[in-house]
Amino acid sequence: MNSTFPTSRMQDKSAAVIVAAGVSRRMKGRDKLWTPLSGRMVLSRTVSVFQASSLINTIILVISAERLSEAMALCRNERWYKVAAVVPGGIHRQDSVRHGLDALAEISPTCRWVTIHDGARPFVTPTNLEDGLKAAMEHQAVTAAVPVKDTIKEVQQGIIASTLERTRLWMVQTPQVFSFPLIYQAHQLMRQSGHDQEDITDDATLLTRLGHQVNIFLGSYTNIKITTQEDLLLAEALLQGFAAP
Repeated sequence: MNSTFPTSRMQDKSAAVIVAAGVSRRMKGRDKLWTPLSGRMVLSRTVSVFQASSLINTIILVISAERLSEAMALCRNERWYKVAAVVPGGIHRQDSVRHGLDALAEISPTCRWVTIHDGARPFVTPTNLEDGLKAAMEHQAVTAAVPVKDTIKEVQQGIIASTLERTRLWMVQTPQVFSFPLIYQAHQLMRQSGHDQEDITDDATLLTRLGHQVNIFLGSYTNIKITTQEDLLLAEALLQGFAAP
């Protein structure tokens, strides 16, 4: 299931790990990744962006164990020839990412760059992928992010304790793009140190905890993560807007 593109600096051994092993606790019994958006499943919309990108050579898809057979059938039906492996996720998100990185290390040990993305963010764009890869080549570790628009309060026991400085606050998204050896070794070190039982919500956090610098590149406010029923409504509205003339 590998693909070959004309060689260039940005296309040199670049892969993606798409994490789609969540349990959708806030979706009232619905699996957000397998929920239709305007007739096409969330997961299909997400993976197809990476399949279509000339910057991505290989895709590793991380799926909940219960959905493995369905995911492999979906890959065949969608003709995602870049998907080199479909692997089961773990207990925590970082476990799922590590499983994906382990599979990538086995399939493509000379991989230089890896983009890690949440399967529940179907509005990732080709521009996001290009901007992330360019930034990673300069800084080694980067994450998409957008400036916070609202005033943010720190609250303790229902009482406002402080107002945070908005100009310093950014909402972190995926894709997050890394030097593959850097992020792979970071996950191995986290496991060896016994800290892998902590629930680390993204890979930028993992690297900063280990003392590595992580830079940001500008993401998009439409690059939403579908977590709740309300997010599905917003996603449908975004799709209608994208389809409008």
